[in-house]
Amino acid sequence: MGDILDKFIEKAKENVKSGYYKEHAHYAGKRVSLKKKLDSQKFVLITEIKHASPAGEYSFGNIDVEKTAMDFAQCGSDAISVVVEPQIFRGSLGNVPVAKKAGLPVLFKDFVISGEQISAAGDCGADAMLLVVKVAQRLGLDLDGMIDEAHKKGLEVLLETYDAEEMRIAMDTKADILGINNRDLRTLKVDLGRTRGIMEAAGEIGKPVISESGIRVADDVLLVRQSGVKGVLVGTAIWKAADLREKVRELKGGAV
Repeated sequence: MGDILDKFIEKAKENVKSGYYKEHAHYAGKRVSLKKKLDSQKFVLITEIKHASPAGEYSFGNIDVEKTAMDFAQCGSDAISVVVEPQIFRGSLGNVPVAKKAGLPVLFKDFVISGEQISAAGDCGADAMLLVVKVAQRLGLDLDGMIDEAHKKGLEVLLETYDAEEMRIAMDTKADILGINNRDLRTLKVDLGRTRGIMEAAGEIGKPVISESGIRVADDVLLVRQSGVKGVLVGTAIWKAADLREKVRELKGGAV
């Protein structure tokens, strides 16, 4: 019997097989570098547009993507993550070019297992895309080849890790940005201490690192920031808040 990540991967295979990634608008505008933001700023807040939480316990309903992206930008967000996975997270490829209207770097977030997804990310205007070490390992994918393919499409790569060994693997790749997921994709349990543990074990990394998942309040931002990461990615906490704009301002307060 597989774990939760196996279920996510099976959905990803279904999405690819369905032709979902072949049906998207082509974006002709300029790209905005997330890596340059991370290199030039002390700390970066990435806010996320998604329609549901990973465990399915929260559904955020219909979202005005353009208004949300503008609100994020006005309230201090430095970049926007757009979850495009359609079955679990109820996302849409069409949300990527809409989010681009805010003028911030846009991260294409999905369980990427094929070149079709990489092509779709580039075509619909994303500036960067997420790849996950654990997904690549589980399927025996050519991680270096996927990173090269993304770069050829003009995309920066945020390569996500979950433990010290995955971080060592990621550090040896050409990924532009590294991520630490505080959520165990096998169980969905969250431990914010994971960021500090991996950062301490890794030593000198040489690339900007983002802490992802489980960050709810400004104090959480401050906690993971002390470990040496250059930014955080926050999703569910924003969508559960009574006032989205105020929540982004609060989180930004921990990032300045």
